[in-house]
Amino acid sequence: MNDISPPKESMRLRSIDGLRGIAAMGVVLYHLSGNLKEDLQQLLPAFLNTIMSYGYLGVPVFFVISGLVISLSIGDSLVTKHYAAKFIVRRSIRLDPTYWAAIFFGIALLIFKNKISAVQEPLPSVGNILAHMFYLQDLLTVRPLISVVFWTLCLEIQFYLFYLFSLWISQKVTKKLNISNFHLLIIIGLGVFSILVDRSFYSLSVNGLFISNWHYFLIGVLVARVFRRKAYSTQVFFIWILFECITSLYFGEKPYQTAGIIIGIFLYALWWRSLLDRVFTSATLQYLGTISYTLYLVHPDIGWKVISTARMFFHGHLPKIYVIPVLLAAIVVSIIVAHIFHLLFEKPSLRLAEKLKKVDFENLFSSKAAVNSQ
Repeated sequence: MNDISPPKESMRLRSIDGLRGIAAMGVVLYHLSGNLKEDLQQLLPAFLNTIMSYGYLGVPVFFVISGLVISLSIGDSLVTKHYAAKFIVRRSIRLDPTYWAAIFFGIALLIFKNKISAVQEPLPSVGNILAHMFYLQDLLTVRPLISVVFWTLCLEIQFYLFYLFSLWISQKVTKKLNISNFHLLIIIGLGVFSILVDRSFYSLSVNGLFISNWHYFLIGVLVARVFRRKAYSTQVFFIWILFECITSLYFGEKPYQTAGIIIGIFLYALWWRSLLDRVFTSATLQYLGTISYTLYLVHPDIGWKVISTARMFFHGHLPKIYVIPVLLAAIVVSIIVAHIFHLLFEKPSLRLAEKLKKVDFENLFSSKAAVNSQ
């Protein structure tokens, strides 16, 4: 299938990197300020506490961005078994080593905390660790003993796999029945069902499925169609945004949904005004965007441990004069550890994934098969 090339300004997507940095810092502030909530309410203006209390909305922002980036990456590529294998291997290399390092880092911190603290927290079992390593902890309803943020990765993996699978199915059906835009019908149809599940009009018997959050990913996919100038992409995008708005108004405003709608419109506006390489491009935001994955993974463990250690030093009660410095120290240490993780794990993974992008899996497997048959 022929793909329509994205506009020139969408190639670098520095604004998306900056937006990732903002989303990551929002989640960091939400979690770390939550550990000092009562103290901060007495020390900071109400609007600052309110802003930090909504930092968790960085999560739907990540979902929308994921839909955008994966859709741009795959485009209308013909999904064969070799293409699917290459996609899955590259995603695994991109995500797994850093994620696994964060898992064992969290366990090591937990063991250390138990050694120096009178309060003993349970350690994850081998089964618990394996479930986390393969993104199955929510599907298997495993208690999140390691980190409170890993659940989103379980959903991200499901998003990727379903998007690839639905594209493959649509290509098969389209080829046989000559139905155009069948993939769009599949993902929008699931989007409607996703909102019903998200709004508790329908409950799923399986825990941890991606379906209730699919419509956030879908917003990013529809924005990507606009970037690629697909036929009627703008009309489809705004019809979906209108549908999201109507359900939000009718069933009651939901912060996650509101954030998804706003980010979707914002990304469209950046494209429309040719600002995808001009907004959120400061060195600070670009740096935070670069380490956003590692920062997201490590901040709950290391940031909370910094705050907990400070509390232990003052015998459980943190003097008000130290509250803000301790919060800042927790943020700085989280960024430093994230930077180290980026250098040690994420950067090599990115390089390897990029090299695999140039590997012809079909010829590789056919060559191996020919050798084995001799």
